[in-house]
Formats: sequence, structure tokens, C-alpha cells
Amino acid sequence: MNPAHGMSESNATGDLRFLRIMLGLQVILGLLWGISMLFFARQIVLGSSEGPHIEKIALEGGAHLALVFGAALVWRNPAGNRGVLLMMIFLNALWTLTDLVYIPLLGLSEIDFYAKVIVNAVLAIGLWLSGRRAGLL
Repeated sequence: MNPAHGMSESNATGDLRFLRIMLGLQVILGLLWGISMLFFARQIVLGSSEGPHIEKIALEGGAHLALVFGAALVWRNPAGNRGVLLMMIFLNALWTLTDLVYIPLLGLSEIDFYAKVIVNAVLAIGLWLSGRRAGLL
């Protein structure tokens, strides 16, 4: 028995399995987006390929890499990093909302914009659900 949660260790491990799947997705997608945005911002810009626009893309790439670091922290110590998990949920939800506003506003039509909305929404909801199932939220 795990006295902190009143459940058997096998049940606690089962509760963490879904969380670890979601954290793994966050790491994989965060590395993909983070590296591409941080190091290839000039190649993926819309419109002007200089100055503030490139910096914004690079900063977003850095934020994706920060989410990778957050996922590693939560993986290592889920109960001790509840606040990090909440930040990850918030940031993924905020990106979803932001994309839902600026995609139609700017008339963007490429499929990758919509894919990013779906992926960020899945990450936000999945991290929240898995955090609840693990007893962290």
C-alpha cells in the first residue's frame, strides 16, 4: 500500500502510466517544434524574415523546450512538480486559444496551423486528465 494515496503501488503505477504517455508526447513534440522554431526561425517565417518576427518564433521555440524540461521534471517527481504540470497545461491551452484567434484573423490556411491547434489542445486536455487520474490535480 502507498499510505500517501491509500492505494496499492500497482494501482498508483497504473495512474502514472497515462501521465507518462502524455509527458512523452510533450517531450517528442516539444523537441520537434522547439528545435525547428529556435534554430530555423528564418526559414519558417510568414511575411517579413527579419527582426521582431524572427525573435518571436525563436522565443516560442524556447518555450517549447522549456515544456520539455518541465515534462522531465514531472516525470522524475510527479507529486513534487504539481505546479510545473499546471504550467504545462496552462501554456498548451493558451497556445490553443491563441491559435484559434489568430489563424482566422490572419486568414491562415495551411494545414500545419490547424494541426498545431489540435495537438496543443490534445496536450492540454491530456495532461489535465492524466494529472487528475494520477491524483495530482
